[in-house]
Amino acid sequence: MATLGCGCKICKANLGEYVNELITVERVPPKEVINILQNENVKVTEKLLKKHLSAYSIPYPENMKDETIICEPITVDLNKIDFSQYDFDANNIESIVSFLQKINLKILLNQQLITLKAQQDVIDGKCPDVPKAVLDNFAIAYQIFERSTAVNVRINQQQAIKTVTDMGLLVQQPTQFYISSDVQNTTDREAN
Repeated sequence: MATLGCGCKICKANLGEYVNELITVERVPPKEVINILQNENVKVTEKLLKKHLSAYSIPYPENMKDETIICEPITVDLNKIDFSQYDFDANNIESIVSFLQKINLKILLNQQLITLKAQQDVIDGKCPDVPKAVLDNFAIAYQIFERSTAVNVRINQQQAIKTVTDMGLLVQQPTQFYISSDVQNTTDREAN
């Protein structure tokens, strides 16, 4: 009676030891191993191969991936920024902040699409898990967005107000007022 190994498709096809040898001894890249198995009529994904190797405590050879990504450098002369191409008034701080918040939101939404695509690839069995770099980039994009909008503070404040009003208490919004620079200068002179 043949052993089933870890019980996966590879082992059920009696190719478990052969695959282990291809990876550990012959150093065959995972993509080639998958192609070999497919030629043996064993439908295998990278996720399944990774799971099989894990059952035998064989590390998945991440560094053997044969994809090389070549990136072109982005050249920007920071001394020659043309502010007219941006949709804000360079003399109005509120306009600048609003513009930056929109840019940071766009970065967050783009990174969210990348993260969702990576998650879908896991669901579809195209890869074993979401790459750590994708999750790290999403977290960084969220931190940048949060710092530029204070969205967490606003959400927590709204939740606190809801909790207090649910208790039957009245919450009054503080009156905001601004001191113009003329008044502030006069006040500063009087203080000195």
